[in-house]
Order: sequence, then C-alpha cells, then structure tokens
Amino acid sequence: MAACFVKICGVKSVDHAIAAARAGADMIGFVFVAKSPRAIAPDVASDIVTEIKQLAYEEGFAPPKFCGLFIDAGERLLGETAPFLSHFQFHGHEDAERVDEIRSAFGLEIIKAVNVAPETDFGDLAPLAEAADMLLFDARPPRGAVLPGGNGLAFDWSALRRYQGETPFLLAGGLNAGNVAAAIKTVGGHTAFSGVDVSSGVETGPGEKNSELIETFIKTAKAAAADGV
Repeated sequence: MAACFVKICGVKSVDHAIAAARAGADMIGFVFVAKSPRAIAPDVASDIVTEIKQLAYEEGFAPPKFCGLFIDAGERLLGETAPFLSHFQFHGHEDAERVDEIRSAFGLEIIKAVNVAPETDFGDLAPLAEAADMLLFDARPPRGAVLPGGNGLAFDWSALRRYQGETPFLLAGGLNAGNVAAAIKTVGGHTAFSGVDVSSGVETGPGEKNSELIETFIKTAKAAAADGV
C-alpha cells in the first residue's frame, strides 16, 4: 500500500514537536480548545512552528504540516492561528456550508472529524465529504464526555468499509503503537485511506506527550504501511 500519513495531535511543547518531526510525522496538531488538557495558546503554537521549520532547514528534512483543532470556533481565533497553519480541523457542528465559508475566508485545507458508531450512515456524509479536503473518522465519545476526541477509545474499524466516498480520510480513536498495525491492516485497502491520527496513544497521562512513544508510534505505522500488513 502507499505510504501512511501520520498525524501527531495535541502537541504542547517544542521538544515533543521536535521528536515528532525528526521521526517523520507528516502533520503536527495543536488543540485550540480551552477545556482540553492538550490546549495550547496560539502564540506558543506559532513559536513551535517557527522552531520546527528552522530545524527542518538546518537538518535537511521536509517539515511537517501544521493543523489546528477547533470546536465551533469564531473568526477571531481562526484568524489568529491561520497564518502559521496549513490545515483547520473541526470537531464541532460545522456543516458543509460553514466549511466552504471558512475555506473561502482563510484559504486553508479543512479536515472534518466524524464520530463513528454502529448506526452511522456514511451516505449522509456526502455533502460534508465534498466540502472538506479530508475526513477524520474517530470513535463516538462516551456519554458525558467533555471532549469530542482524545478519549482513547477505539471503534470497529471494519465499519469504514461502508464508506464509499472518495474524500481521503484519517483513522483516529484509541490508536497506539500496539494496535496501529492492526488498524492499518483493517482499513489500509480502502482507496480513500490516507493515514492515522494519534493523541492519547502517545501520552503517559492526559495531555502529557512522551517522545519515545511518539517515535515508536510513527515508526510502527510507517513500517506497517510499507509492509502492506
């Protein structure tokens, strides 16, 4: 199968961003949601992006892309972060019209998260899939959960076989170095599968990233895709 796109989400420190970038992460995600344990201030995220781009230049590797995660964000926050991001990732109530509106206003690519449950009708996603540049399929959060993602929960990956769209997608939800190869084996044959997204699976506690876990996850995911497991 083709190379696996790997996104490390919820990064808060330059050290963990460096670990991800050096290990070959394709995208680093910043969470701009105040109630999240992975929340980061826009100015801090901007500084991290600058440092990673400088490091990439000095060490001669391609820098990752940078994505901001939002929940029903307003124009002020989007405008504050857009200058140093390549992608917006939405986990709120953004519909196809809102996605089109934001793309027109800011010119960034859009990733739209979709929570998957046994009853999910993927046919209903057509308008959203057409509007977004990429979808992110995640587990439905448990009842009472504060956040829509990053809860460390997996779902039945085989359900994605019902997705007939052509819009590329990332797989998220409960992934870690121990199960990412199995996840890629399950969905890797789908023509729209692009890669994987991890947050809590490379942490020692909520919001506490670990450089070794980051490096191992990236290495495992890339190897699984290369081997066509």
